Amino acid sequence: MIDGETAARFWAKVDKNGPTVSHVDGLGPCWLWTASRCRGYGQMRVDGRTRRAHRVGWAIHNGPVLAGMFVCHRCDTRACVNPAHLFLGTQADNIRDCVAKGRFVRNPAPPKLTDVNVLEIRTLYAMGGISYMGLSKRFGVAKGTISDIISRQTWAYVAA
Repeated sequence: MIDGETAARFWAKVDKNGPTVSHVDGLGPCWLWTASRCRGYGQMRVDGRTRRAHRVGWAIHNGPVLAGMFVCHRCDTRACVNPAHLFLGTQADNIRDCVAKGRFVRNPAPPKLTDVNVLEIRTLYAMGGISYMGLSKRFGVAKGTISDIISRQTWAYVAA
């Protein structure tokens, strides 16, 4: 549940005068997140955790996002938080949308991290003395990637 204070902080960081994207004509312009971003997606702190801004925006307008569901962009603009440009879907729905719009990369670059790296990241962090930023520099990935690994939002299958 998004409280009024969080919603006020959210709206203070939204520019409703973004570009209008042709394949979402009639749904208005993109509402662009103007604050912190990671890989193009807006992000903000909510209840002590970093959340994707478009997911927060969805929750403000539509209620909580159910576990396992994605908040997808019709406009393909990662920084967009316009609720008319967002839709809920599964990972499969998101991939189908990606393929339909010609954005699917058939041969992506190999991952920067291995299971062994993930175990090492979690072990080093648990031992203390190294920050997310320190780990990010050491392993050559974004600080958000380190956060997701430690919180098990990604690489959850790797046991430590």
